[in-house]
Amino acid sequence: MNDLPFHLLLFLVGGSVIVVISTLFTETEDKAALAILPRRLLYFFAGCAAVAVVMLILEHTLASIH
Repeated sequence: MNDLPFHLLLFLVGGSVIVVISTLFTETEDKAALAILPRRLLYFFAGCAAVAVVMLILEHTLASIH
C-alpha cells in the first residue's frame, strides 16, 4: 500500500493520455476538442472514482469477515 501515490500517478498519466487521444480523434476541429477536453477529463476521473467507491463499499459490506 506504500506504492499508492506512484500507482495513482501512473493511472492519472495513462487515463489522461487515453482521454486526450480519444477527444482529439473524435472532434474534427482542434479548438472544439480543446474546449471539451477538461469536461471529458472530469467525467472520466469522476466516473473512475465512483466505481472505486462502489467497489470499496461492496468489499466492506459483502466481503468482510468478522
